Amino acid sequence: MELVHFYQRIELDDEVRIVSSYLQGKNAQIEITYNFSNQDVPSDTDITIHGISKKTASKFKVGSNLSIYSGFYNADFTENNISHLLTASITTVDAIKWDSGDWYLHLTIQDGTKVDPKKALKVAQSKQVRAKSTNKSSTYRTQMRNFENNAKKRRQAWLNANPNATRHQKHLNYVQIQNSIKAYRTQLKGAQSRATEKSNKQKTYRVKTVYKNMSFKAGTKGSTIIKTLANKAGIKISELKLVYNHVYYSGYTAKKKPLSCIQDIAKDCKTDMFYQHGKLVIKSFVSNKHLNYTCVPKTGLITSPSLSTDEDNKDVYEATILFNPIITTGVIFRIDDKFSGFTDDVIVTNGNATLSNSDTPTMTINFKKLSQYKKEQASEIKKAKSDDAKAKSKLDAKRVKQAKTKRTNRKK
Repeated sequence: MELVHFYQRIELDDEVRIVSSYLQGKNAQIEITYNFSNQDVPSDTDITIHGISKKTASKFKVGSNLSIYSGFYNADFTENNISHLLTASITTVDAIKWDSGDWYLHLTIQDGTKVDPKKALKVAQSKQVRAKSTNKSSTYRTQMRNFENNAKKRRQAWLNANPNATRHQKHLNYVQIQNSIKAYRTQLKGAQSRATEKSNKQKTYRVKTVYKNMSFKAGTKGSTIIKTLANKAGIKISELKLVYNHVYYSGYTAKKKPLSCIQDIAKDCKTDMFYQHGKLVIKSFVSNKHLNYTCVPKTGLITSPSLSTDEDNKDVYEATILFNPIITTGVIFRIDDKFSGFTDDVIVTNGNATLSNSDTPTMTINFKKLSQYKKEQASEIKKAKSDDAKAKSKLDAKRVKQAKTKRTNRKK
């Protein structure tokens, strides 16, 4: 099928239907900047609708659901590749504006809902705590301090009353004072010991509720943690299929926000986490089906693939192609560019598209070679398995040692 006529359609909660096409009577002007990525944060899409009435514009409100359909017709409008691009909630709506004889409306939608509480999840835990103690150690310390101060005063008073006392007499008085202090200290310690013993026999406990970060015991699998965190935080995961179900042999404590924790766990499980058509997906790109599509200059390749590196210093390519509604994050198809010599199956990681009837709709995509992606993933999984085996060995040795110590203590 030869792609000739570009078509766009916007549907708002079954209330508004706006079509931009070369078809007769369908001449609305819609401009869309569509973004998609392999990040855990939903992408924003900007939309501008020209030639819209105030009445229709008033129906576009924040929170309303908006669907976008795009694609091409052939020359005689008998065939098309029109597909659903995305359905998302409106996040911002600007006031309708007038410019050069045209009323236009600008709004933004988000490819998915970012659900993430401001703080880490806390869970209630009950524990027994000692009720207020009857131990009066502070009182005894005060009594001892007061007795010592009084002893010093008695010593000074004796010295003032006996200015002609000999050195021997002064020493005898000092010894007498010190002996009285020692005797009083012994008396107080005995009283404190008896009070403490009585307190321990009569001590009571109460149940106290404390809130701690959600924790998981040693040996918990990544899939279990992800499902639990998502359920507690109200995060909807459309598809969960881990490449490697990492086991946390030292346990896991969710100290970050739930979505950040899930992202870290997905990374430990060597699995991609991204939004696709408004839904959060956690799975490997490799598990996606190959599209029956080969991109060549005749079918949409505009610029040859150019090589660069990503933030992890790994090879990534970029190319500009004719807009294709089925191309998005995680899609696998083939690029065959004889000009640059690039011929390979590729996986799309992210990109953006500029859609308008006034210009040729194009999209810029970043991608990796499928073979390269599989090789990187296999290497990461191999290392993860090795690290987990070492962690399990340490945990097993620790448990054996603890069991041995427990048996030894029982024999004593």
